[in-house]
Parts: sequence; structure tokens; C-alpha cells
Amino acid sequence: MPLRELNQHTSTVIDAVARGASVVITRGGQPVARLVPMHPTALFLDRLVAARRATAPTIRGPVPSPPVGSDDGVDVAGALSEDRAGER
Repeated sequence: MPLRELNQHTSTVIDAVARGASVVITRGGQPVARLVPMHPTALFLDRLVAARRATAPTIRGPVPSPPVGSDDGVDVAGALSEDRAGER
């Protein structure tokens, strides 16, 4: 977005960024800055949940690391099935 356009439509651009958009600002056709939401991940997840394309997390805190697929004797599919069964 050219700087001049940003100057003329600042409120509209800020509203779009607050809803999760990312805007690249240009001067003379060259990118010079990017406006991004303060918490883009949370906003993105909220939009996916609202659109019923994702489910909100049910637990808080750090996500446990999955088993490493190259470990000998680790049944990754089995571990994943057990994890998912525990969530139900």
C-alpha cells in the first residue's frame, strides 16, 4: 500500500490490521514497513474457530512434545491414538 494511500485511509487500514490483516507500506514502489496485528496468532485462531474450521484448545500451558519418529521402537501412530483418546 502506498504511503499516500495509508495517510488518506489510516482508520480503515488500522481496522483491517486489528482484524488480522497484514499491510505492507511502500514508498516509491519499494516496501519500507509492515503493519501487523499485535497478536496475530490469537486473532487467526479466533477467526478459524468462529468459522468452525478449528476447535479452540481445551488445555492450557505448554504443548507436550511428540515422540521423535526416528526413535527405535516408538509407535508414533499408537502414541497419537492414545493422546487423542485421552482428550475425549
